Amino acid sequence: MWTDRLSGLNRQRGLNDFREPYERDRTRVIHSAAFRRLQQKTQIYGAHVGHFHRTRMTHSLEVASIGMSLARHLHHIIESPHIRENLPKDDLIYVICLLHDMGHPPFGHGGEAALNALMCQHGGFESNAQTLRLVTQLETAYAPFGLDLTRRTLLGILKYPISRGSLHLDTHTPLINKTDRALWDPRKAYYDQDSHIVSWILEELCQEDADEFQKIMPNKKTHHSFDCSIMDIADDIAYAVHDLEDAIHLRLISRNCFESQEFIDILKDIPEFKVDDLVQGLFSFDSAIKKQMIGALVHYFITSVVVDELKEFQAPLLKYQACLNDKAHRLLKFLIREVFNQVIGSPPARAQEFGGQNVLINLYHAIYANPQRLLDTQSRTRLLSIQKPGDLERIVCDCIANLTDDSA
Repeated sequence: MWTDRLSGLNRQRGLNDFREPYERDRTRVIHSAAFRRLQQKTQIYGAHVGHFHRTRMTHSLEVASIGMSLARHLHHIIESPHIRENLPKDDLIYVICLLHDMGHPPFGHGGEAALNALMCQHGGFESNAQTLRLVTQLETAYAPFGLDLTRRTLLGILKYPISRGSLHLDTHTPLINKTDRALWDPRKAYYDQDSHIVSWILEELCQEDADEFQKIMPNKKTHHSFDCSIMDIADDIAYAVHDLEDAIHLRLISRNCFESQEFIDILKDIPEFKVDDLVQGLFSFDSAIKKQMIGALVHYFITSVVVDELKEFQAPLLKYQACLNDKAHRLLKFLIREVFNQVIGSPPARAQEFGGQNVLINLYHAIYANPQRLLDTQSRTRLLSIQKPGDLERIVCDCIANLTDDSA
């Protein structure tokens, strides 16, 4: 069943515990140490000024809110009873969205690239893979099963259902230039050592669906579940709109970005917005007007979501996929690109990212040389279970990935 847990236990707290399985998942995540740490991990580097900027936690809460609105919107517009009965309930989509960034290390994608470089000969590092590892093993509330979440919740966070080993990556590249993101941005896959977890998640699928789901498709996105597709769109909306709001407030992005012919052409097909009104609203000195325009953008994207059907799958949770219509997709990709180019890819942000990468690299080497002295208590107990080459490196990597920006 999709409500089964890795432990095989129900863990209901007495006869008067009337919570549904996904509600219990949500509670476990909210009360976890890993979720609390997100409040001290910055969402956008280059936007770390004062107290206005978003953190990974506030971003995750916004993604969860948008994800829940997306699921409710689809429930109202979809006529097919079969699709509607397979839409995620509020608690389920909420917890999947809360989890989507939990595996991110300190210092964002730069920190991710640095850890991947350090771990390239020991299984690599990738944030989505780390999320799965965190909630199924590293969190201690229901050890040794992590948070012991339901199968469907875990399927929802399995954004890249292929193993790192299946990609046949070159693991013998000389460990040079560990701060080069272009060189060390990780390939999207789960860790080979966590294959048994993924196998358990996919047990509810027929073999044909499981094989197709894990198929490597060159130059194409990997498959993901219905729930994951909703979460992915919610994440993109939050990134494009709410991170844009941060960038405008902190004057990291200007009106010039919205005066291009490309932007004008995109809005020609969207009667809900006129170029002048949208730009004036976003850059208004009146915070209420600006908020209303941000809200209008979010609403537009939410109401532009439709459901597609993949013929290659039998299981409803794989067959159905949420997606944006073409007009909304073009606008969203434009906003995402501008946020990246003007903020995340800017020289100040790159410099901040570079400094963070060097902190993690130096920290890794220091802990690796003195694990008994420098590892936290939980990680030190794992030293007793080392059985093969690479185990120590993974323990050190897990420890660093758990740190916040400040503690690193």
